[in-house]
Amino acid sequence: MNLVQILGICIVAATVSILLKNYSGEYSLIVSVLAGAAVLILLISEIYDNLLDIRNAVSKYSASAYFLLALKSLGICVITGFISDACRQAGQISLASKAELAGRCAIFILSVPLLSSLIDTAYGFIK
Repeated sequence: MNLVQILGICIVAATVSILLKNYSGEYSLIVSVLAGAAVLILLISEIYDNLLDIRNAVSKYSASAYFLLALKSLGICVITGFISDACRQAGQISLASKAELAGRCAIFILSVPLLSSLIDTAYGFIK
């Protein structure tokens, strides 16, 4: 992973954002969101191959559904955090809270089949 490149993007974007904030808050927010998106794209491209290796290793066992659930949950967390931070930076704290709540609900909805399976398994042991 090219950490120096990612940190460089963050420092340059933060500096430009601070300079633009005095003149135009909208442009400051755009710079921050674009820099955040660039960092996310760089991170995803770096992590993608490793995730494929892990997925191939997990697919040999019966836990591939659980891995896929965890991976989707991680993606929801990352995207929700990114959106929430962008809303906070724009001064929309209430909207940021709603984005976080939506992310939590999405993860809960995603995990309902797993919880249902767990309850069925527990009931099978009791029965």
